[in-house]
Amino acid sequence: MIKRRLISQRRRAHGRFLVSGLISLTLAGCATYHARPLKPAAFQSRFHARSLTNPQLKAFIARQPIKLQPGFPHVQTLSTLVAAAWYYSPALRVQLAQLALDNANMISAGQSPNPTVALSPTYAAKAGPGISPWILGFNFNIPIETAGRRQDRMAQAAALTRAGRFDLGEAAWNVRQRVRLTLIDYLFARRRLALLRQQVRNTSMIQSLIKARFQAGDISRPVYIAAEIQARQAALALVAAQGQVRQRRIALAAALSMPLRALAGVHISHAQLMHTPPAQSLNIKRLSRAALLNRMDIQSLLAQYQAAEAELKLQIARQYPDIQLGPGYSFNQGANDFTLGFTMALPVFNQNQGAIAAANAHRLIIAAELMRKQTAVITRIRSALSQYRSALRQWHTANAIEIQARTQLRATRRGFQAGAQSRLALSESQLALNTFAQAALRARRSAVLALGNLESLLEKPLGHTPAMPKGTRP
Repeated sequence: MIKRRLISQRRRAHGRFLVSGLISLTLAGCATYHARPLKPAAFQSRFHARSLTNPQLKAFIARQPIKLQPGFPHVQTLSTLVAAAWYYSPALRVQLAQLALDNANMISAGQSPNPTVALSPTYAAKAGPGISPWILGFNFNIPIETAGRRQDRMAQAAALTRAGRFDLGEAAWNVRQRVRLTLIDYLFARRRLALLRQQVRNTSMIQSLIKARFQAGDISRPVYIAAEIQARQAALALVAAQGQVRQRRIALAAALSMPLRALAGVHISHAQLMHTPPAQSLNIKRLSRAALLNRMDIQSLLAQYQAAEAELKLQIARQYPDIQLGPGYSFNQGANDFTLGFTMALPVFNQNQGAIAAANAHRLIIAAELMRKQTAVITRIRSALSQYRSALRQWHTANAIEIQARTQLRATRRGFQAGAQSRLALSESQLALNTFAQAALRARRSAVLALGNLESLLEKPLGHTPAMPKGTRP
């Protein structure tokens, strides 16, 4: 009897050891929680501390394939400002977080289902003398996936992760285009402001000269009033242009996700922005092909289509039930009992037809969306190219007229120095040149914007290769 009791105690100890071992094995790979509270007040202070001279930002820009101008970071180009916008952009941080979620989903897709264990101790109230009243039982459940559905899940998750990377590229391109557009508006507004200041000086000089002639009785009152109105209109346009420059500067800072004071003392080189390739170098067929191969939203849809195909394969595989093996063991009052269970669902009432039909419909939707996107891009490229060619012709015409006006001004100045032309004729010639210079500036801005519209359809700068951000912080 003593021997039986010792054997029973050893088996109970072995059972406790097995349970504790299973619990330790389960908890060994568990992650731990680390709190990361958000503090809006702290973010406000960090935002206002952002600058173009931030050492971390300069290190980030140095890792990009960008040619830095002498005097950087106090001398900025479109490329360096775009890199700064990438570094601080909240939109890119959202896409990076989404990409991290896609990577996590890919890990989950590759995981196999865990086996389960069930402990069912039973107490026998009328156990015989010398026999343990406890009946110890263990049941295991080992799921076995069939029809290669784990591989289908992994393929679907990998395709969605590729789509997420293209979405990140799309967000980076959108940040670049926003910086480019606001920078164009800001630089052209500054140039227009300089021309309007010169126009105010010219109209003021003309008004003074006409006023003197009016007082001398050489000209009529309507002519004098017209000159006065022209001078006041120029002054009003100057005030409006000054406010526009301030607004464009604020918009540029917002596109960079930086405070306005970060642009103080910064010189922006505009050479990269003024690049306008000749119209004859742009071929509609090559542009259309480049757009279909390069646009990241199209590539994202292609990856989503691959994910939809993997989802359809997965739902078809789910027609076939999984298998669950259930081996078990129990120590029943001195007897060792072993069992082997086998469980599977019987596909009697349905064979997963609904999920298969839904997955097939989802695949058709993505295919139709891809066709719609490609058709829209091809048709819009033709229109954008025509618009660019027209804007380029207008700019060349306006530029030629400005050159003629500049030649006329030189001739008038020589006549004034020789005494053959009056001061009023010289001022009027200067005003005419200023007017044509403003027209040429507007035409050039239209050409640069038309080029940007064409680049947006291609999602690629024309004339140089864009770079994707490297080492963007999450």
